[in-house]
Amino acid sequence: MIQRVDFRGIYTQQRVNTSNNIKKSNVQINTNPINYDHSKLTGAYQGLMGIKTAKTVSFGRSLSSAFKELRNSVYTCKHDDKSGEYVGWHIPVTNLIDNLSSDLPDMYDAIKTNIVVNKRVDEDDNNVEKLTDARTQLKKLPNGILYEMDVRPERNADKPPVKVEKEQLPQIIKIIQQPKSDELAYVMDTKGKLMAVLEDNKDVLMTNQGEISKITNDNSSDLTIRATKNDKKEFVEFSPDPQPVKDKKWQPSIGEGTEIVIGMEDGRFVGEIIDSILTFIDKIQNNEIVLDQFHAKKDANKTQLAMLAGGFGSRAEYTNASSSGIFHNITGGAQSTKGVFRTPTGLTPMETTFITLHNAGLLDCSPGKIGIGKNIKLYLNKSGINKGNGGFTVDLYNKMDREGRDSLCIFPNDSMSRMTKATIKMNELMDTGKAAIAMIAKEVTPDAAEKKLGIMKLGEDNEILEFLEKPEMDKIMNGFENNGKCLANTFQFAVSKEAFKALSIIEQYLPKDGETKETRDWSKVYVPILMGLSKFDNYDDIINYFKANIKKMEINIPENAIFEAKEALHGQKVYAVTTDEAWADCGNLDDLYYTIMQIASNDFKLEDFERKHVLDCINTQTGLIASTPEQKAKIEKKYNIKGKVMAVPQAQVVDPYIINKYTNKNLITVNTK
Repeated sequence: MIQRVDFRGIYTQQRVNTSNNIKKSNVQINTNPINYDHSKLTGAYQGLMGIKTAKTVSFGRSLSSAFKELRNSVYTCKHDDKSGEYVGWHIPVTNLIDNLSSDLPDMYDAIKTNIVVNKRVDEDDNNVEKLTDARTQLKKLPNGILYEMDVRPERNADKPPVKVEKEQLPQIIKIIQQPKSDELAYVMDTKGKLMAVLEDNKDVLMTNQGEISKITNDNSSDLTIRATKNDKKEFVEFSPDPQPVKDKKWQPSIGEGTEIVIGMEDGRFVGEIIDSILTFIDKIQNNEIVLDQFHAKKDANKTQLAMLAGGFGSRAEYTNASSSGIFHNITGGAQSTKGVFRTPTGLTPMETTFITLHNAGLLDCSPGKIGIGKNIKLYLNKSGINKGNGGFTVDLYNKMDREGRDSLCIFPNDSMSRMTKATIKMNELMDTGKAAIAMIAKEVTPDAAEKKLGIMKLGEDNEILEFLEKPEMDKIMNGFENNGKCLANTFQFAVSKEAFKALSIIEQYLPKDGETKETRDWSKVYVPILMGLSKFDNYDDIINYFKANIKKMEINIPENAIFEAKEALHGQKVYAVTTDEAWADCGNLDDLYYTIMQIASNDFKLEDFERKHVLDCINTQTGLIASTPEQKAKIEKKYNIKGKVMAVPQAQVVDPYIINKYTNKNLITVNTK
């Protein structure tokens, strides 16, 4: 007989706020009259209640308080004076199993718990609280201790929970492990999405829809991880068609290219980014990477290239999970970032963009041409202001203007793309002088854009008429969808010097929070400003457009500043350059996994050497993706894999010598106002 007990002597509820402005919960545990060690809570519970053979002990909503010392909040960056950006949390399952196994004396004894995660979401400018339940249990089985966690669908806070059938659960993760195992298993949540992570010395395996089981001599397993998702996108085995790899040799460059500035926040991932670039340069010098002959675009040096590389990087789930120590509690920086994660192509996403810029005639990646201090410069934002992806690019305006650049081309470091033709067209459009912004856009499905990408409506001559950042599905279907597709911002775009002049006029009137400016974001702040200035002639119309499209920011700009900025813009408008070339936003495990499988099946066109590296790093029959062929072989020798499983190297700390050597001489210093 299963007894379900309601222990009211110890009861608390902790809600975890997953908004960007996270507030720490005030957790209190009422242990009066007896204090209990958390790791032995269930044993004390059973003793107090006089229950010797209880099969199920239910703690209501108390996991986060009962085991708070085992549950860690995850930040992408953590400093002494600030916490950084909150990503989610992780539960070290191995530690739970080790600490609580003695509290499950009989077979099928269980401890059941429930976490309630709450988050505030904006719906038509109203804050709405939504809840997500995460049900868990620890159960003693013949082959180990089971840790099971399932996520329930979101519901409004003012509505009671409803019964959900097993097949309707968005995610379920099951981990069966023997106590005192050599491997470290944990469950990671990144903004409401679960991922099972297995850390085995220098190898880290991740899955949200696959199975990992340890191979033993007696055909049993003392570790099994199963993760399922209710999205009908399971891995299906296939046989790729290998293509011959062309034997290339480097040819002398024709013409002179321009330079790229890598923008980084002070102390965040600086060493790792430098180390990544040096590795890329070494591969070129050693002929491991050989590209087509560089043909410089006409007046390439009129274009300034910039890459946003050293921000928080919270969207890169696979990087955040690459070590239990990567949860960014290191003062002054972290151990790794999405910008330096080496994908199964052999390249980081940043290097993938370098090759596109080489092929477009802008950044010469030939041996002897590419280098830090040559055509790669580093910009470290030490100002403490101008946060967000728009911050350092506005600061770069003075440098660009001083050196006679006509436009600034901005690229992210968390997407994999080979949009060479679109990059050329984008620069040709800027050369006409009619564009304040030229934004590369690609058709995607509404599912791919929902809550993740900016989408747009185009008018005559591809002028952007409406822009919507990370929309809900109902807003996508209300005029932005056409034949099952919508146009998404790839966050690869060019900005004219006239547009920067206009922004510099408006900037001084945007709100400041004490010594620190509020976050400046291109999609949420700067693009709406430039669109408002270009679309309307009347002051009230411009201000009303700003207020309707720039959220969470008080707008109070005098009329003379509006018309001064409008005059500086010289009638330029905001345009899109559409393309069907290869591109994928790889800020999370699902997107990166899907992209790598596309490369393997030849549906996502990259260089021959990139596809060859992918084919050497994946198993198209089991679903395993590894970072290197050597890692793939090592994993397959130790584990049986089924479904979507990715293996990455454990994060490493970069030698501080590298940081000092390259930042002292090659960092661009920009004086911010």
